[in-house]
Amino acid sequence: MKRIPPIFIVYMLLPLFSLKAQTKNIGECALQYSIVKLDTKDTVGVKWVYVKGDQCKTTIHTPQLIQTLYFNAQSSTATITKDIGESHFIQEVVYPPIGQPSLVSMKEIISDSLVQLLGFTCKQIELKWSDGVVYQIWYTPEMMTTVSSFELAFKEVGGLVLCYNVIPVSGNTIQYKATSIDFSPIVLSQFNINKEQYQIIE
Repeated sequence: MKRIPPIFIVYMLLPLFSLKAQTKNIGECALQYSIVKLDTKDTVGVKWVYVKGDQCKTTIHTPQLIQTLYFNAQSSTATITKDIGESHFIQEVVYPPIGQPSLVSMKEIISDSLVQLLGFTCKQIELKWSDGVVYQIWYTPEMMTTVSSFELAFKEVGGLVLCYNVIPVSGNTIQYKATSIDFSPIVLSQFNINKEQYQIIE
């Protein structure tokens, strides 16, 4: 049996390295998602995601509530603020939560046509969780943010999620669809919290 020259092996591996290099790691990014009830097509809110290095801030804004989650990927805790009318609350929590449902299965959905979102070609996968919740996810493998788990369900996804449907065991399916993406530098003050404005929840 002939021995394969080492230089030939290098050339064989080059396509694999170039494929991996296609996923760009984004250190700063701001995303905006619309929140829609799919059964009625009603827009019920907006979600913002801010990533800077290991820091992440997600804010969900609805007519009834503004809720923000602040966390650092290197920390085991996070801060949640809730603004409900004139009431303002703050809470420190373990993150990720100890009682988080486990991932049961993840499968790629093969489609005849690839979905284009914000100019990026997106693949589709489906995640099933131990509590019965299903996530239908569309993501671009072209890039990832330094904090990919701004939704805990995205930890195993190989790219930036630009659209996802949350399908509960019962109730309405909610869709989060990216409407804008900004790669401009994010000021550190975006992650500051004026704790004096909030009532502490134990």
